[in-house]
Amino acid sequence: MTEGVSEQGFWAEEFDLSALTYRQFLAFFFDRPVVGDKDQYDLFRSGVHYFVASDPAIVVAHLHAMCQGLSELTTIYSHEQLDQGLWAVFGAGISCEQYLFDAAMDLGLRIDCVESMYLPFRDIVAQSSLDKTESLYFMWWDMILHTFWQMADDYKFDYPALSTDGKQIMEAMYRTLLKILALEHPACQWSALHGLGHLNHPLGREAVQNYLDIHGSDVSQEDVKWIARCRDGTNA
Repeated sequence: MTEGVSEQGFWAEEFDLSALTYRQFLAFFFDRPVVGDKDQYDLFRSGVHYFVASDPAIVVAHLHAMCQGLSELTTIYSHEQLDQGLWAVFGAGISCEQYLFDAAMDLGLRIDCVESMYLPFRDIVAQSSLDKTESLYFMWWDMILHTFWQMADDYKFDYPALSTDGKQIMEAMYRTLLKILALEHPACQWSALHGLGHLNHPLGREAVQNYLDIHGSDVSQEDVKWIARCRDGTNA
């Protein structure tokens, strides 16, 4: 059955994410004890066999609100709770980002949500001392683009063959990644480069090369090699 949160607080075997109010959405993902990596999957999926959304627009609206207000959530939840919860939002077999790529939904709502993903980087990452690769934010766009290309063409990465809707969503992701890349913080820039490496946008190679031309002399040779792989779309 698809009932969301029951009166007793238990999760149904088939869990409808869109049955959650925004407050319940936040509690489901972030109001959790912090556990080790190997226990996180079961923490969110215990007793739940399938996650669904009978109204995907509600899930996208929750994602949009989450991105807009994530900096405020840092006053309620610990960094560890937020990091753990975001891994589940975009992973753990839940993958809320999948609803961004549902062409049956309003395109404007989905683009607004994509563009709001700039805000966590501006308001949290750029103000932090986070290492450039050791947080969820480094993998944020990796997980989103993994889902995008899986749904778009089963990982063929064929930009010309994308639907008009797919190309419009890709343009929104490209614009957002360029804004994140322009932030003066290595963790923001590395996340954007990582995303550009998986986006396969026609102008992505040029954008990464421009970054390498400007900053290549300021980073290690290992970093130069990694950036070059992002440029060439060969990062795993």
